[in-house]
Amino acid sequence: MYALRRYGFLTDVGWFQSWRTKRSIDAAGNPIPWITYPCLSFLSPRIDPRMEVFEFGCGHSTLWWADRVSRVVCCEHDSKWYSAMKRQVGPNVQLELKTLDGGYANFIEQFSHRFHIVIVDGRDRVNCIKYSLGALAPDGILLLDNSERPQYLPGIQFLMHHGFRRLDFEGPIPIVTERSTTTIFYKRENCLNI
Repeated sequence: MYALRRYGFLTDVGWFQSWRTKRSIDAAGNPIPWITYPCLSFLSPRIDPRMEVFEFGCGHSTLWWADRVSRVVCCEHDSKWYSAMKRQVGPNVQLELKTLDGGYANFIEQFSHRFHIVIVDGRDRVNCIKYSLGALAPDGILLLDNSERPQYLPGIQFLMHHGFRRLDFEGPIPIVTERSTTTIFYKRENCLNI
């Protein structure tokens, strides 16, 4: 176990530190999205600072995106978490609090063809997916975390029916020992040049 902590992939990406602190952080202690490491590695070099991002659910990913893109809009349902995050976000982050039965999933509908990346990683994910299509820029992509969960299959089928392709990234994630899948849904012309 000592050798594992000193050398190798888990050490390089900061998994041991994230597990110990119970926070989604890299080896230097910086916040990272709580998605699979393979997806994070794929995304990092493809992000353009002019991009705009929408997130269902905020957290360390919000801080990570805010350092890399021009604008982040987040919709959060938990008032305590919202208050904690509100104190941490910078001026390029718009953080909105919406209850699950009071406009959470459809909050994104007010944005027309705006976001390069929509991240569905909060609650009510199938409905969030369905409401997101009109808010995607023409070259926009949708990222669904934990896409291996059977309850998200209707959302995945909805995207496939609307002409999206999928790219799955299975592997380890920060903090926990379980394996997960993060999926990027995209069309032929997309902001990540897939």
